Amino acid sequence: MTSNTFSRRQVLRYGAASAGAVAVAGAGATAAGATMTSGTASAAAAASRTVNGLPVPRSWTALPFDLDSVQLRPSIFTEKRDRMLAYARAYPADRILSNFRAAAGLDTRGAQPPGGWDDATGNLRGHYSGHLMSMLAQAWAGTGEAVFKDTLDEVVAGLQECQLAFDAKVGQPGTPPPPATWGTGRFGNGLVLSGDGQYVGLPDATIDGLHDFTISMWLNLHELRTWSRAFDFGTGTTSNMFLTIDAGSGPRFAITRTGGGGEQRINGTSRLETDRWTHLAVTMSGQVGTLYVDGAVAGTNTAMTLSPADLGAPKNNWIGRSQYGDAMLAGTVDDVTIHSRALAAAEIAQLVTTPGGGAGGDVAWYRFDETSGVTVGDSSGRSWDASMVTGEGGPAGPSHPGYLAAYPETQFIKLEQYVTYPAIWAPYYTCHKIMRGLLDAHTLTGNATALEVVRRMGEWVHSRLSTLPREQLDRMWALYIAGEYGGMNEVMADLYSLTGDERFMQTARCFDNTTLLADCAADRDTLEGKHANQHIPQFIGYLRVFEQGGDTSYREATRHFFDMVVPHRAYAHGGTGQGEVFRKRDVIAGTIVTTTNAESCAAYNMLKVARNLFFHAPDARFMDYYEKALVNQILASRQDADSTTDPLVNYMVPVGPGATRGYGNTGTCCGGTGLENHTKYQDSIYFRSPQDDVLWVNLYIPSTLTWSERAMTVTQTGDYPRSQSSTLTVTGSGRLDLRLRVPSWSGDGFTVAVNGQRQWVEVGSDGYARLLRSWRSGDRVTVTFPYAVRVEQALDDPSVQALLYGPVALIGKSQATSWLPVGLYGDLPLSGDLGAVVKPGTSPMTFETNGIRFEPFYLGNPEPYHAYVRRTEPTIVFAGQDSGVENRRDDDGRSFLDALWSLAPFKNKKAFERAVANTTATWTQAGLLTADEATTVRRAAASAPMRPA
Repeated sequence: MTSNTFSRRQVLRYGAASAGAVAVAGAGATAAGATMTSGTASAAAAASRTVNGLPVPRSWTALPFDLDSVQLRPSIFTEKRDRMLAYARAYPADRILSNFRAAAGLDTRGAQPPGGWDDATGNLRGHYSGHLMSMLAQAWAGTGEAVFKDTLDEVVAGLQECQLAFDAKVGQPGTPPPPATWGTGRFGNGLVLSGDGQYVGLPDATIDGLHDFTISMWLNLHELRTWSRAFDFGTGTTSNMFLTIDAGSGPRFAITRTGGGGEQRINGTSRLETDRWTHLAVTMSGQVGTLYVDGAVAGTNTAMTLSPADLGAPKNNWIGRSQYGDAMLAGTVDDVTIHSRALAAAEIAQLVTTPGGGAGGDVAWYRFDETSGVTVGDSSGRSWDASMVTGEGGPAGPSHPGYLAAYPETQFIKLEQYVTYPAIWAPYYTCHKIMRGLLDAHTLTGNATALEVVRRMGEWVHSRLSTLPREQLDRMWALYIAGEYGGMNEVMADLYSLTGDERFMQTARCFDNTTLLADCAADRDTLEGKHANQHIPQFIGYLRVFEQGGDTSYREATRHFFDMVVPHRAYAHGGTGQGEVFRKRDVIAGTIVTTTNAESCAAYNMLKVARNLFFHAPDARFMDYYEKALVNQILASRQDADSTTDPLVNYMVPVGPGATRGYGNTGTCCGGTGLENHTKYQDSIYFRSPQDDVLWVNLYIPSTLTWSERAMTVTQTGDYPRSQSSTLTVTGSGRLDLRLRVPSWSGDGFTVAVNGQRQWVEVGSDGYARLLRSWRSGDRVTVTFPYAVRVEQALDDPSVQALLYGPVALIGKSQATSWLPVGLYGDLPLSGDLGAVVKPGTSPMTFETNGIRFEPFYLGNPEPYHAYVRRTEPTIVFAGQDSGVENRRDDDGRSFLDALWSLAPFKNKKAFERAVANTTATWTQAGLLTADEATTVRRAAASAPMRPA
């Protein structure tokens, strides 16, 4: 393993330089007959220029800097980062390794796994550990603190040990499933569920047609696993009803026909205890749902409109198993009753003291008095017997050396058989996170063992996929979530760039999602209905394939894909997707719901797409999007609170009326990407040309760039985005083309001064202001970019608008769950400056209008907010002068006042009156105003006391 005596910059260069040697040294371990280039290709890779430990593709016309070359200075970005670094410092290596060691048959050393989806039984376990590795690698590259590298080195060594343990099991047969275990129940016997693949399956029609109902059961929990199900009845993740033992702060009942975003919920108020018997019951009477814990009301919902009858004919009727593939229930179950009516509180109390409350359930009553077998008898008199599923037994050994995961190879085998989610859960997605974490450990910290482990994983992936026909691969990758593979094509192409092993490029192309790839290459938008984050990372991989010799269709597909998302499916904070899915093109307002817009993972990957497209064709529009998503969704996704035990990041960053952000997310996909988001803020502030003669300044984040190739540093000071200027100070000398991004929101106020003297600068077609000159130490460049209040209209409904201040999206603070009505035109001055009616608040970066307080989106708190408002200007009004004429909209949704004020600023009152006259003429010709109404509007304009500004 690489010694910590290397500096970060030495390691970032050393990491790639050593790659060729590692690949050649490992060549003897490759499969017989495998195609591998000679040392020439590896040597070429090793000799090429590197960035962050990876060879620079020849197709790049702009290059990033190594992470350790850019140091952040105090700002909101360091505030968010430092909170995440505290979490990283405290995270023990043994927890990261726990699930891997358990899967490989090694001692877990008493460590608990990360939890959430990465708990001991989840089908996605291992993915969060991969993100933790990437976080640690980025943290070390960004700070140089030994604790991050020490932990990461320990993890890598542990993973190599697990991989070798898997190697020893290659070809070994599996073992039969375990028998059912019957133990002491609450009343007699009970059924013990191990939490490892065991659950009870009820007959298909168990709850069909029920409206009012009661479901009750006794549980003795061995572990409190978040999202584990007491019961779950449904047809999959879209239509179901369930009771989870823990939703983070207590039990929760939910029922939905439209997935998680449409859930009607009853939330408990306190968490359940383990190692004691607890009675749970849910009743539904009309629209009133009640959750009981130990006979006491724990939660109610008086607006329940769904019942089991609305779910169709659920066939997945389970005790202890989730439709979503969440952690299995670990505990003993007893006395389950299902009733076709809502029991009264006194009857619930009787269930607590007497088996079945005396009479049991009329739909089903499972007493669990058996002592052997897998049949669970029904005591209701209906013979509605259930069955215990005892698990899959011991897995067979891997099919090929190099296998490494936190579970057996079973999920990969089932994917090749087209088994769907949630029976399996994206095995190649998890594989990608592990491989990416190992690659980052090598490229960012110089850990040579990490490259050896990930190289052997690549060989295993090649062994599984290289023999499959194209038709089978296409069908696998088309499966919803089960076929999600993250950026597997990216890591395989990166492995090729480091090793020269042609098998890895062959395998990268195995991940072509051919139908969507062809559609995007032809600029044919077929994104509607596709899972957003299942597909976004694929396009990062397509760019990598292009860079390593793939044809231009890979690059063009990625460029077109970006343009299909931005702006056509992007919200005002840069996020995309509703319910994790791409919706119809140009429908923004029509997709806004309260809780499930804008998955954080999608923003994480869209930033990568934008960044990598810039490398091929520098253009400010990519960085305009990058800025919007970074400053708003990404900053907002980390709570402004300290914790060393919880990442405190968002899954969704919603934009619906009265939305709140749910901070936490240990073990979820967005919990994982959130670890990385906040430890790499410096990665796109500056880019350079391959010849080191151009420096692009993309973001005005306070930072110091150390440009070793030019013996130059650039120090950027300010407090962006809380300030409206930035100063860059140069240390060193030489001729350099300095390019400063002119933000799309900055307008005519963008100015540049050098050493106090304002410069008349050319703005190139790439959207950057250019300063080509010979620089000397001490030269200071001051960039001013005044903020102004502006609105962003939803593409499908211009009356639905977001307020922004420069790059910062603003949110209205209100608990209301319907659109907040906001009018702005009635008091506008001739300048049309919205700042005249959206007044500064009592705190910096806050505003007041229409009685509503607005604050920056980036503030990380769980309070309800409105990212969009409803513009409500029913009549045509000028400076308080109400014409009484309806402010009608044209076929595009624009109102009369929208059309008029789009012409602002007005030089004087006469220019304003001419604009009113012209607009009334247009509206009259279109049949939107009568002649009399047009006259009334013109008179109102003439008499209005318009202010200049």
